[in-house]
Amino acid sequence: MIPLKALSVTETADGSAGIISVDFQHILFLKCNTNESQSILVHTRAGVYYIMGPLRYWVNALNCTGCHFSIVDRGTAVNIDNVARLDRTFKVAYFDEVSGQGSLSCTIAYHRYRLVEQELTRMNPDIMVC
Repeated sequence: MIPLKALSVTETADGSAGIISVDFQHILFLKCNTNESQSILVHTRAGVYYIMGPLRYWVNALNCTGCHFSIVDRGTAVNIDNVARLDRTFKVAYFDEVSGQGSLSCTIAYHRYRLVEQELTRMNPDIMVC
C-alpha cells in the first residue's frame, strides 16, 4: 500500500466547496474551530481549510503516517517540521524566519512550552530560539 501524503479538506465549514487535497508538508498547524463544533482549521501558507473530527484523532493519525505534529495548546497542534523559530518570551512558534506583518504564527501554552522547545531543538538543532 502506498502511504498517503495529502489530507482531504474542504474550503468551507459546511463542505459546500467540495473536497481538495493539501499536502502534509504544507500544513503549518491545526486549530480547533470555536465557531463549529468538531471542526478543525487546517492552516497553510495558501489559506485555511476545514476537516471534521477531534484534534487528538488527527494528530495521532498524521503522526502514524510519518508527520511530526505536537499539541502545543488545548486546541492547537503544530507541524514541527515547519516551525522556523520560537519566541521564548511570548511562547509563540513562527513559520517564517523573520517576523513582520503577515508572519504566520501560533501560540504555545505556557505549561507546554519547555517540552515543545526541547522537541523542536532535538529534531532541528539549528532552529532559532529568541
